Amino acid sequence: MSLTLALNSAISGLSTAQAGLNVISSNIANVNTEGYTRKIFEPQSRVLAGLGVGVELGNISNNVDQNLLRDLREERSKFGLLDSKMTYFKRIQDLFGTTSSDSTIAHRVNSLQKEFETLATEPEKSTTHLQAVQAGVTVADQLSRMSNTVQGLRLDADREIERAVQEINNLLNTISKLNDQVSLGAATARQNEDLEDKRDVALNRLSDLIDIQYFFNSNGSCSVFTTDGTTLVDSAPVSFSHAALSQVSADNTYASGQFNGVFAGMRDITSNIRSGKIASLIELRDKILPDHQAQLDEMARNLTEEINLVHNRGTAYPQMNNTLTGTRTFLSSSTQTLTFTGAEPKIVIYDSTGAEKFSSRLADPAGINFTNGSSVDTLASQMQTWLQGLDPQLNNATVGLNADGRMEISLGTDSYGIAFRDEATAVKGSEPEDTKVSIDLDSDGTNDQTYAGFSNFFGFNDYFVTDQKLSTWDSDFKPANYKLGIQAAQTLQFADTSNPTGIAGGSITVNPNDSLQQIADKINQNTALLNLIHADVVPEGGGYKLRIQHTLGEHLVVTQAAGGNNDAILALGLEHSEVGYATKLKVNDALTSNPSAVSRGRVQFDEITGRYLLSPGDNEVATQMSAMLSGQVSFKQAGSLSAANVTFGEYASTIVSYSSTMAAGTETDLKFQSDLKTSLSLKHSEISGVNLDEEMSQLLVFQQTYAASAKIISTTQQLFDILNNIIN
Repeated sequence: MSLTLALNSAISGLSTAQAGLNVISSNIANVNTEGYTRKIFEPQSRVLAGLGVGVELGNISNNVDQNLLRDLREERSKFGLLDSKMTYFKRIQDLFGTTSSDSTIAHRVNSLQKEFETLATEPEKSTTHLQAVQAGVTVADQLSRMSNTVQGLRLDADREIERAVQEINNLLNTISKLNDQVSLGAATARQNEDLEDKRDVALNRLSDLIDIQYFFNSNGSCSVFTTDGTTLVDSAPVSFSHAALSQVSADNTYASGQFNGVFAGMRDITSNIRSGKIASLIELRDKILPDHQAQLDEMARNLTEEINLVHNRGTAYPQMNNTLTGTRTFLSSSTQTLTFTGAEPKIVIYDSTGAEKFSSRLADPAGINFTNGSSVDTLASQMQTWLQGLDPQLNNATVGLNADGRMEISLGTDSYGIAFRDEATAVKGSEPEDTKVSIDLDSDGTNDQTYAGFSNFFGFNDYFVTDQKLSTWDSDFKPANYKLGIQAAQTLQFADTSNPTGIAGGSITVNPNDSLQQIADKINQNTALLNLIHADVVPEGGGYKLRIQHTLGEHLVVTQAAGGNNDAILALGLEHSEVGYATKLKVNDALTSNPSAVSRGRVQFDEITGRYLLSPGDNEVATQMSAMLSGQVSFKQAGSLSAANVTFGEYASTIVSYSSTMAAGTETDLKFQSDLKTSLSLKHSEISGVNLDEEMSQLLVFQQTYAASAKIISTTQQLFDILNNIIN
């Protein structure tokens, strides 16, 4: 009996040693396999009736510290967020440049200022005309290119979200299938360590993409959730979905519904994703890149308005301006009325020598005879009547609104030119001063908006032009806790191309202390505005803007009913949206096709003759352009840049500096996170990784065990032979 026990013990020793050698061989073979963790073989004594009868296979377990692994996955998720963000910041840096670069938008703006300074020095030279226009083209092209690239990056981020969502689905399906196999293995007492390693690899990759939490069930399966509690894998995987856009424009936002959400099943979890690659892509698409766009748009808008104001004061004489087309679009020129206050607009008709041939004040009873409060069409008609009655050569002169709703003036002859001069008083030749032009947008008898300069209001001589979004209105930047600061309830009214005097029933009442969301809700709940006007509160920087859009793309006008002094409109800062302003910014085609049409001087007054005149050597407007570009201008808050009074060059430098600072901060955070992730990974490897030295020492132990067991079998065999011989 003892020989049989010895033989069985030896055989069990051989089997156990062989199993140990197999585990060690597997460890050594998988030393470089991703996610493989060291397997620990635990033999145990076989006991029968209180006596040891050999050895048997114990558990084969993964050597894993689950708490450490949880920490590692949390840090991997944070690293995934920063790493993805840094990839985009590098691309933004390539686009925006650095503060030391000589090709940034700040450098281009400073070059534009210098070219106008040169133009003021040599106003008659065609080369300075060309350089002044070309410098503007360079500024506009760079702002437009930067803007379009920012939108391209938003599209790339949206498409990356779609690809990441597809990968998440694959990972969740993998985890679910491995859960089933692990559960089956546990039920049938099979080893699951390699399956668990594969599941850990999937969990690791999942944590790179999205923040996760998980726990292990009694059957060995793993239930996975997002940190906000959304189920990802339980009894079955949840299906993720996101449809990327095919193209992106500056006014596309997730808040307004143009970007699709990231859905876990039927639940939109876009706003609840806290870390991982997808969180960074959402932040880039919806906050960081729109912030950059807002800064470019504010730069482009201010540059356009300030330069155009000055440029419209001037003329390009000896170029003869006998045909002019404005850039302002009127919703309803027959009902919208104008009022001119302060300075007095004067229209001058001059000949090829620059000498005045005819002139008139707008309100001159013997001339144009415009009455404040009359319509845009009335002004056009009175100007045309006045022109046609001046001279037979002007019989074919026309003034009217074209198909786009813009004012056009044509003298019908090359013998004369037309120019404008706003003066402080009605007295001919008084000091130049921009008139104030007020317009009643909704024909209710109350002026809604006021602009500076007669020519500037119509846009007859604009330097920069763009395609403004006439179907969209935005408020100014407002903090998250904003409340409408008005003294009493007011009525906001809406008009569009189809309803130029107002949409019937389409008005809302705004009250003191209304939030932006409350105002948006009132607009969206108005049945008369349904399917026509939609309002959203869109994030920008650390605050929000109220955005009102015409869903059919028609020209939209938002006004306040008479009696409120426009206080609600002013408090909100409502005006046509500047979002995407920089995207299509360009120098006026009239200047690029003929650079000598750039303004240099302005209409002067000869006190001796008592008549207006133009001089080719006049540099007054060119000097004003240079001074304006080097002087301080008021910028509104845009994105994460605060409101400021700075020069254009300084603001452009701030945009570049902001981008550089964001990139530098992210790079620092990424370095820290990388070091932390690496440290945890090394610690995990120390515990769970395969150490060849340790495996070789264990290999020797099991080899010796195998040899000893074999020796026992050999000895037992000899004893059996001896016993057999004795019996025989």
